[in-house]
Order: sequence, then C-alpha cells, then structure tokens
Amino acid sequence: MADKLILLLEDQPLISLDVEEALVDKGLSNFVTLRSQREALEWLDASSPDFVLLDLYLNDGDSQPVLARLQQESIPFMIYTGSEKPPEWNAELFEGSEWMSKPSDPDALADRIRTRLAIT
Repeated sequence: MADKLILLLEDQPLISLDVEEALVDKGLSNFVTLRSQREALEWLDASSPDFVLLDLYLNDGDSQPVLARLQQESIPFMIYTGSEKPPEWNAELFEGSEWMSKPSDPDALADRIRTRLAIT
C-alpha cells in the first residue's frame, strides 16, 4: 500500500502539513500536495493518482473542474472540507465519494484513506 500515489489538494499549508504527517505515520509516504485547481489539472494531465483527498475551495476557486476530471477518469477521492455541499453544484460530481469535515483528527483521516486504498 505504501506505493499507492495520493494527491492531496489543500490550499491551507497548516492543514496539509498535519495531513501529510499523519499519512507518513500510517505508512503512506507516496503523495503530492498541490494548492490550486490549475496545478491539480495540470498535474492530472501527466499523472494518475490512486486516490485524491481534496477540499471544495482552493486558492484559485472551487474544485468543480477537478471533481469532474476525477469522475471522468474514475479516480477514487474523498472530500475533506469545512464547507457544506453546495446545492447549486451538480450532484453527479460527488457520486462515489466519501466526505469528512474539517477540523477532524488527521490520524482518523489517514486511517480512512488507508481503508479506501485497500478497497481500490
């Protein structure tokens, strides 16, 4: 499982550091952290992660384009956000996703990611 590639899409540096540390502690050290939808979409052009953890709102706007891309490419993901699900967004963007609210225990989050990676 340590070789599974995780994309962490989080614009808040302190939150991403906590999540990164928890992932490493759980043996998940193969990850890339990005802070914007532009970076994520460019990275996804060249890479295919095994799992994505993302916030709904990023430095350069919302994550709808990234969610659409993940759905299109059948890449499993979990939403990790302090926001409510926007009612105006297309519900299909969230199909098959898991939701975890911020703030939460980074270790519990890493455990849920390990579980999801074991399923995929």
